[in-house]
Amino acid sequence: MSVFGLSIRNRRGSAWLSLMVAGWVLTGPVKSDWPSLLGPTRDGMADAKSAIPKAIAGVPKLVWKVEAGQGYAGPALAGNDFVSFERVGDNDRVRLLNLDTGKEVWRRELKAVYRGGVNPDTGPRAVPTILDGSVLVYSAAGDLTLLDRKDGSVRWSRPLRKEYEAEDGYFGAGSAPLVVGERAIVIVGGKKAGTVCVSLADGKTEWAAAPLEASYASPIRLPSSADSTIKGPIIVAQGKLKTLGLDLSNGSTLWSLPFGQKGPTVNAATPVVNSAGDVFLTSSYGIGSLLFRPGQTNATVLNTGSDLNSQYCTPVVLGGKIFGSDGREDAGGGAYKCLQENDGKLLWEQPDMPICHTIAAQNRLLLVGIGGELWAIDSAADGFKPIWNTALPKATYRALPAFSGDRLYTRTSNGTKDSWFCFQIGTGTPN
Repeated sequence: MSVFGLSIRNRRGSAWLSLMVAGWVLTGPVKSDWPSLLGPTRDGMADAKSAIPKAIAGVPKLVWKVEAGQGYAGPALAGNDFVSFERVGDNDRVRLLNLDTGKEVWRRELKAVYRGGVNPDTGPRAVPTILDGSVLVYSAAGDLTLLDRKDGSVRWSRPLRKEYEAEDGYFGAGSAPLVVGERAIVIVGGKKAGTVCVSLADGKTEWAAAPLEASYASPIRLPSSADSTIKGPIIVAQGKLKTLGLDLSNGSTLWSLPFGQKGPTVNAATPVVNSAGDVFLTSSYGIGSLLFRPGQTNATVLNTGSDLNSQYCTPVVLGGKIFGSDGREDAGGGAYKCLQENDGKLLWEQPDMPICHTIAAQNRLLLVGIGGELWAIDSAADGFKPIWNTALPKATYRALPAFSGDRLYTRTSNGTKDSWFCFQIGTGTPN
């Protein structure tokens, strides 16, 4: 999910100059893709080409800055392309920028009909998805649109939430679609269907699953298990009150677990999978966490707890541990915590922390606070012992960030005079 506003109690390519110096070949910045929600593997983990530096001198270097419209949708990166999704006036605007310079390659404006809810921001919430030859976007009104990656022309568009009779909820649609092969899986939260599978070729529905009240968590696909407990592809679709296992082939419900509660609550953190294949859910507003083991026809609850209560930031699993923010932004923040992945047991916590997004690269974690605070920590540390800390220019950084090489891509969401940023936090070479 991309992130949204809070309180709900009443929320190519240029050629690079190469230099030979003392036997070292220095080229342009190392790049890796961050093509959709939470990176290449949809879990906050950057690929092996990216690295969080072991030291930093001063503040991160600003590489480029571009004005931004409304919204909480983070960026998507692939190849030399940077895709932004935002609202300007009566239109949602999709832009493809050069990843190195921020220079615009194309833009496409789509009619925006979302009128806002608890939060006055009317921009998109869901992170775009960059595919080989196209870009997929999902608006706050629940319109799913496929654009040509070369020039931004519209291939097809469908008002899914309108078609399946979904309500806007507190913040509109915010669950980022999951692309599996040539299909997109979307939690629409409609009375006619809760989750819909759409063909990327023509936008037509392949299946529509049982009703499910929408949340702001995004669907994931479970990996096959070594012991064949999971034989066929399963989609985990988390709604406001329950989490379903859906058969990818036809959308049938394989199992269902209650998670959530009625009233002014949201489930917004995306499910994460640990090294054993178990699934961890977390939510704020008194809901807590749930660890369960999925199977082909049933799901077994392993643990429930209250040590990690994430309002909207998805935790990261690394080195046998779960790292994430606990608490609510609209209640003054909370703590940063580390749990044991196999049972959810609290290992350590750092109190009085802002809400933080977490990015993992190799064995390190980058914490991005909503006020621009940055910390780097080692996943093996036995407590909150930052390798370094610094800060971005002071602003509100609520949208999900992206990470490639040693560059951090993010945006502000202050309401006016917002911007997209590319910051270099390392030396340009992994270390």
